[in-house]
Amino acid sequence: MNIQQPYSRAQTEDNIQKAIIALQLKEFKSIRLAVDHFEVPKSTLADRMSGKKTRAVAHEIEQAFSNAEENTLARWITRLTATGFPATPMLIKEMAEEVCARRV
Repeated sequence: MNIQQPYSRAQTEDNIQKAIIALQLKEFKSIRLAVDHFEVPKSTLADRMSGKKTRAVAHEIEQAFSNAEENTLARWITRLTATGFPATPMLIKEMAEEVCARRV
């Protein structure tokens, strides 16, 4: 028995964006046809088409870091590990404090 693995959140979001673009370009006559083609939840696609924000964007003000700040921190950590320098918890904490200090 094959059990279909659920899509990752990033894959689903990517498919939702593709479905929105396809609907805007009138490649599909209905949301249902786009849902079937891109394999995304109908309610989510309908909500997005009506202007509802993603969960991450909607709750950004409740987070300690904005999405841009998180991306900056992730890039720094990625660069460190790519050069063979271990990103210790203490170093990551210092980097996070630096990101906070740069806020306007």
